[in-house]
Amino acid sequence: MRQKQLLTYTVTLNKGVAAMPSRSSIGSNIQNRSPWRVQARSKPHLDKQFAYNRQQDAEAYLRSLGDQGIKAKLIQLETSFQLRLRRQGARVQFITFDTREEAEQARLKIESELSVSIIRDYASAAQTTLRDIMVRYRDEVVPGHKGADVESNRINRMLRSESFVDKKLAALCTEDLQDFITDRLTEVAPATVDRDLDVLSQVIRYSADVWKIAAVESPFIGLRRPKYFNERDLRLTPSEESSLLEAAQADENPYVEPAIILALETAARRGELLSIRKDDVFLDARYVLLRETKNGRPRKVPLTSRALGVVAALMADCVSDDERLLKISANALKIAFFRRVVPASGIKDLHFHDLRHEAISRLAESGQFQLIELQAISGHRDTRMLLRYAHLCCGSLAQKMDGIAAERTTKDYVHRGRRRRVEKVTAILSGAAKGSEPEQPSSPRPAKVISLFGRSTVKHCA
Repeated sequence: MRQKQLLTYTVTLNKGVAAMPSRSSIGSNIQNRSPWRVQARSKPHLDKQFAYNRQQDAEAYLRSLGDQGIKAKLIQLETSFQLRLRRQGARVQFITFDTREEAEQARLKIESELSVSIIRDYASAAQTTLRDIMVRYRDEVVPGHKGADVESNRINRMLRSESFVDKKLAALCTEDLQDFITDRLTEVAPATVDRDLDVLSQVIRYSADVWKIAAVESPFIGLRRPKYFNERDLRLTPSEESSLLEAAQADENPYVEPAIILALETAARRGELLSIRKDDVFLDARYVLLRETKNGRPRKVPLTSRALGVVAALMADCVSDDERLLKISANALKIAFFRRVVPASGIKDLHFHDLRHEAISRLAESGQFQLIELQAISGHRDTRMLLRYAHLCCGSLAQKMDGIAAERTTKDYVHRGRRRRVEKVTAILSGAAKGSEPEQPSSPRPAKVISLFGRSTVKHCA
């Protein structure tokens, strides 16, 4: 009976393989490699389990129970299914799954990829741990990133303290990452957890795309990331700005004050300010060229009169053209700002990046800049990042809309036996007397032109 069932399954599987368009070059089969179990009726203490390759021992044990007059049966569990894939020119892959359904889904996915010559080594994911690819990614890929130090520290922390990194990449599941989120949220803010997940996602995606080492299903499918809202709306009052600059002027590092002034005047990021060199400044044209930006695209930032004076003073201290204006490292500026200047100023919860937000907010509040102009100054590639300033740019729109109103009048009459209607739209400017006729245009309007505002007549047939 067991042999008949196995024969039926083999026929069905081969039928599925034959349906693939490239049977000549792609072959696959699924084999149940679960252990064997001998179950004795009403005598569970006699039950015994044997490994997949010990079927003969299981059958011998079954016969020995039968010789003792004990009724027993031999079954094969369904806990391990091996998928074997072979393709001409590629190494044969052996992948093990917990259920037959998972193996079948993986077979269909891999065969569809192989049919268009997408070859990923899913078998290597069963022998490679997440730690292996994280270490390789940290050593080979991260050094080329702008935030290499921060990214390396984040990876090293997970390698030291997280147990799931020692799991095989093929065995890593969504539940492992969901448990990581739950535990990590007890220690840090949701935004920090989300950044950790971003790093993990980059590692796994890079491994799949570049090294071709990937699990059949990404553990990020179905993952519920923590929700958070971390937009900062802190604004500097004039008195707070004065206190901040006084504390910066009194600081032992002479480059903290000019860094703060340039941040408020140019809306540049900290890293962008620290990358400015003498030959990046064009005093006659009143702009500075930021070559090292967050999005990788250089941009020109206009210099206000205040910023122009600061830049000119910094350029006077430079010996060579390729010398940086702010001779201070990112870490030194961070320590000076957070540990000395901000506490001395008495301002609570102020970040250096808040100065960029303050600069853009001031430009938006002036009412003289559109969002597209703010984007050119701030360097945002996505205008959606500037929508938080839209209420500042459009704050005077209501007053502008109040300055224009419209009055619509209609008149019915009969012409040659047909009823006709005339609609008149009259613009009413603020301060103008209601009912006063608008000023007539100096030149006649062409026929069949309907103006939105002003006086126009449109005929409609009833």
